[in-house]
Amino acid sequence: MEARSIERDSRPAVLQPTIGVFGGLFDTQGRVLAKQIETGTFAGEWDAPGGGIDAQMASQAPDEQILFQELVRHIEDEVGIYLIPYLEWRILTPAVLRGGGDWAFPVVVDGVEEPTKGITQFLSPEELEELARGPEGSRILSGWGKRMHRIFLRLLQYSPNAAYREQAARSFEEVRKYMKG
Repeated sequence: MEARSIERDSRPAVLQPTIGVFGGLFDTQGRVLAKQIETGTFAGEWDAPGGGIDAQMASQAPDEQILFQELVRHIEDEVGIYLIPYLEWRILTPAVLRGGGDWAFPVVVDGVEEPTKGITQFLSPEELEELARGPEGSRILSGWGKRMHRIFLRLLQYSPNAAYREQAARSFEEVRKYMKG
């Protein structure tokens, strides 16, 4: 009861995280799609199709459908694949960084076509690990064990390829142990 009458200025700080959404698009072998960043600070590095959700848009969103709508927009812009937002897509546990200030939601998307835009490749767990450990400027965004690497590993744990799911789960546990370390 008393909490409701607290003046706005006396309330504790409210966390306003950045929110990202990234798509897990798989080929017929169960490899996950990666796209190369073409411009800016991280040009040459690889990440999953997706990106940030506009703060104004997120503040007006009535529900989680905003994640799907923004994912569809990013995927079409970045790799030329048009998807219809589908509530049955699986939103996975987010990668949370910076003390909770950065939330990135991986979303498993089923049944996609070939990319028509950008520089892309489909990655197996082995190819992902090699790319994550690669040199700065041509690796998975920020490198091994970082947010994008963990997002890809989470997505690959939902691959239609059972062997890839198992490999990704083992790699993800290796990263978790290292991070706790």
